[in-house]
Amino acid sequence: MDRPTFRDQGPIQRAVHDVYLGLYPDTLSGQERWALSQAREWKPDLLLCLTIALREEVLADLKKLGVAACVAWWGDTPANMRGMGLLADGWDRIYIKDADGAKKMQAVGLPAELLHEAANPDWHRPIYVSEHEDEDALVVAGSYYGYRQFLVARLAEAGVKLALYGSKPPRWSTQAVRAQHRMRYIVKDDKSQAFHSGLACLNSTAMSEGNSLNCRAFEICGAAGLQLIENKPAVELCYEPGREVLTYGSVDEILDYLAKARAEPDWAQKIRIAGLRRTLAEHTYQHRLNQILGASGLIK
Repeated sequence: MDRPTFRDQGPIQRAVHDVYLGLYPDTLSGQERWALSQAREWKPDLLLCLTIALREEVLADLKKLGVAACVAWWGDTPANMRGMGLLADGWDRIYIKDADGAKKMQAVGLPAELLHEAANPDWHRPIYVSEHEDEDALVVAGSYYGYRQFLVARLAEAGVKLALYGSKPPRWSTQAVRAQHRMRYIVKDDKSQAFHSGLACLNSTAMSEGNSLNCRAFEICGAAGLQLIENKPAVELCYEPGREVLTYGSVDEILDYLAKARAEPDWAQKIRIAGLRRTLAEHTYQHRLNQILGASGLIK
């Protein structure tokens, strides 16, 4: 069902909703009311909450209404949970993308485990175009928080051609971001074309994102992009550095990778194809959903 609650209807509605709940914290959120109404109507075997938190009382009421399993899959960094977040009794399983965060939840008796984000092969796939504006550029897509802006500025100073996509940068953005931002938010085919056509794709994360992978880690590889990703232990859980993705720990390493990609396109192509194959074999949303349903006893 599309846009089931007031909060889901846009950024203004979301802000109004969240301010109201801050003033009246005992009030059920629109999402909680919607979940309860749907449970009364058709008593599902599984309630799967996608980056949504429910309070303990609501989880208890859902069980009374006949919901067999309440499962949370939090796709954002755990640091972005508001209030108590998923810290509530009543969940049958909690999936988050940060292994350290899962351990912290396990330490207080919550049924948490690691589950990475994924790619959607219908959206994130290789799309070749004979001529593309980004074919010699380092593609960056996402929000322009401070760390990403600072990294982009360093690369701009080094003369790197950048293709910056995402929501309109904040007013305090650096000159490098303002000058090279395309002022376009890309999704689906447009995103896949940019990732596939670019010389390489840079994947950096905010300071609050710990040892976890964002969705672009899988989307870039799903589009057969040459991914330059921060060097962190979580990468090796999903991809083989040097063969399926390229990990960096400094601006100089990024510059070296870009130079090699230009000089040795066959080398870069092998990494692109290897990353794509690994994604299709292990890291699609179908793989993740099968894991959730299997653990819930709904499929074998």
